[in-house]
Amino acid sequence: MRIPATCLLLFLASALNAHAQAPNLQTAGNFAVLAGAGVVSADAGTTIVGDVGSSPTPTVTGLLATQVTGTLYTAANAVLTTAQTDLTAAYLDAAGRSSCTPLTGALGTGTNTNLGPGVYCFSSAALLNGTLTLTGNSTDVWIFQIGSTLTTATGATVAFAGGASPCNVFWQVGSSATIQTGNNFAGNIMALTSITLNGGTLTGRALARNGSVTISGNETIVNGCSGSSVVPTIVLSPVDSSTICGAVGSFITKTAVVLSNGLPVVGTSVTFTITGPDSGQSGTATTDASGTATFTITAHSLTSSAGDSVVAAINGGTVVSNATNATCSDSTPTAPFPTVTVLTATPGPPKQVVFSVQAPGGLFSVVVNTPPTDNATVVIPSFDNGTTQVLGVTATKIDQSTSAVVELTVTDLLGNTTVFDPVFATITIPASKSHHAGGFNFNHRELARFDGIGHTEGKVLLQNDTPGVALLVIRVNESVFRTHLSDGQTKKIDISSALFHGTNTVTVAAFGHPGSSVDLTISDGK
Repeated sequence: MRIPATCLLLFLASALNAHAQAPNLQTAGNFAVLAGAGVVSADAGTTIVGDVGSSPTPTVTGLLATQVTGTLYTAANAVLTTAQTDLTAAYLDAAGRSSCTPLTGALGTGTNTNLGPGVYCFSSAALLNGTLTLTGNSTDVWIFQIGSTLTTATGATVAFAGGASPCNVFWQVGSSATIQTGNNFAGNIMALTSITLNGGTLTGRALARNGSVTISGNETIVNGCSGSSVVPTIVLSPVDSSTICGAVGSFITKTAVVLSNGLPVVGTSVTFTITGPDSGQSGTATTDASGTATFTITAHSLTSSAGDSVVAAINGGTVVSNATNATCSDSTPTAPFPTVTVLTATPGPPKQVVFSVQAPGGLFSVVVNTPPTDNATVVIPSFDNGTTQVLGVTATKIDQSTSAVVELTVTDLLGNTTVFDPVFATITIPASKSHHAGGFNFNHRELARFDGIGHTEGKVLLQNDTPGVALLVIRVNESVFRTHLSDGQTKKIDISSALFHGTNTVTVAAFGHPGSSVDLTISDGK
């Protein structure tokens, strides 16, 4: 039977796409984090397995050598220059693959939930929203060509089936990548400009050619792809914990993640060795389906001047993790109530707000109340019970066009409880039915009303969209606050002077072109 030439060409293209060769990272493959314009870390709990560095700007800020299992380069070095050259070659190789399967819509949703090996492409931006499963064997390769930005929603996941490996997944990003809070992301991110990791797990590498790599939350980055696939990688996280040791029920939970060639090792025994005041509590734990072993230290004997060192090992000491410290911050605790503040607001898509949670009295629990939480999904990352580290919590709107209310209850080890319930809303100027809708006049407006605002909720955060509104008028009781905004502008307004004790009503009038909108958050905090 004769096969038409067009069918043969399609068959050959499909075959090439399904058996793509992996771009060769060469020396860049030794790095878990490689940047062009510096590395910035804002969380002491971040743990990185693999080398870290930046070139031509070698600046590394907020990251300690104790947080890195590998080499931390903090000054110019020929190794960094070579690694950037090798990264550029791998990036151009991935970007130059001419045969790809075009994708539309978000990854992890619809028809994009399970993908076999091959080269896939987005003409512009790509969004991961949900769980993307990559199915194939240990040698299969996935290359995602992304024309502009790569963004993930809170809690998004890259999963594997059939023996597929994160080491063979390449995300070639035409501009910047932002991996949001609570993600279990995997693969080699090769971005032309910058990469932002907001707290979660990256099994793979964060490699930025020209821009910076910013780690804004508690992130575990494991490059388990450099060595032999039969030698596992183990990482104990977070690096440092501080607990209120004099409180009843105080304890610290340590987790060790075991990976082989980037994949979880299930059912292996991990030995936790403790030296210091609690050395008698050393023991073992078994890894679960995610490759995680969990061990609890009851910190009853620690004092404010002493601490424990913790090391995790597998296979009788064949592989040993980085050492971490558990220290006491106060043996006779008295501490203020927990605090919650709005850290950042992202206009999206997806639209998100990130909260900073801190409990000087030691974190016991952080829960989201449903109701009154409405129109939002909230991800609270795992944390060591009793620790005083800052915790980032992210809320993502479900319906992007309507308002969302998120209420968090934070309790510390001393029994102090703080309830935080900011309003997170989008105000959009309705489309006009007039034939002259393009012209702005003061008839183009939208009015929003917010009831039940407490007297401490005096901070208004405005994130203007593009196109954004031109003018905002906020009325609180007998006071009026006016502000002009430009597209994309962020501004804070303090309305606390106008709030009464009890509950208040806040009305907001937005003026601008039809279709313009602004994101608004009313909350306590700075």
